[in-house]
Amino acid sequence: MGKVMQLGHCKFDVNKGELVNNQSDEVWRLPRAELQVLTLLIDYQGKVVAKPLLKTGNGQEQPLSDASVTHAIFTLRAFLGPQYESLIETVKGQGYLLKHHRSRKQSVNFFSHPQRFAIIAIITLAVALLISGLMFIRFSPPKALPVLPNSTATVKLTSGQTVDVILYSSSKTNLALLKKQGMQLQQSLAQCNSTSWKRVFLSLSHDEQVLNITLRGEHYGQSVIRNLKISDLRQPKKFVSQAWLKGVEICD
Repeated sequence: MGKVMQLGHCKFDVNKGELVNNQSDEVWRLPRAELQVLTLLIDYQGKVVAKPLLKTGNGQEQPLSDASVTHAIFTLRAFLGPQYESLIETVKGQGYLLKHHRSRKQSVNFFSHPQRFAIIAIITLAVALLISGLMFIRFSPPKALPVLPNSTATVKLTSGQTVDVILYSSSKTNLALLKKQGMQLQQSLAQCNSTSWKRVFLSLSHDEQVLNITLRGEHYGQSVIRNLKISDLRQPKKFVSQAWLKGVEICD
């Protein structure tokens, strides 16, 4: 039997490379970047995994780009949902960490133990040593909070259907360009009569060379997810255009 890992209300089938939402029954066959990143985070669960390792993986394929790793973390968190996205923690300047699930601990009644007084004495001594040693502890920097969206806009199609366009940016330097691309996508979606997509997520690499788009929706009653990457080395950038939208069939 294949190894299955529980992540919040999702389960990850390692052999199949699938992430399944137990509440919505949504099945996501992970693309290469997301599969490589999640597998490594699970292998090193509870420890920080540096971005260079997440990029190279097992070394049998071409390394991922920084943007691909960042986008993989973003899409994995999005699939886990707001309640469990913090399971994947950003450790600033080091990498990413997959937290262990909290297990329910059995309560122990120390006062019913024959050696209860010795146990209490040991605990008291440990607390005293901890307090006295605090003055020598060098505190680590605060943990980074989960990435929050910079903006969310709801686009109304000609049929009355609505689509949420959500922008994520980890840097203020590329936020203006990201907003411009988001606005172009909103204007193009508004001209559609209907679409299978309900939510569209956009993020831009720090060097402004790659636009990442994740679409989530339904098709014939089945939940679907699609990841797109657009590279543009021109100035000014024109990631999203009418011709591109027609080619990837954003509209039904």
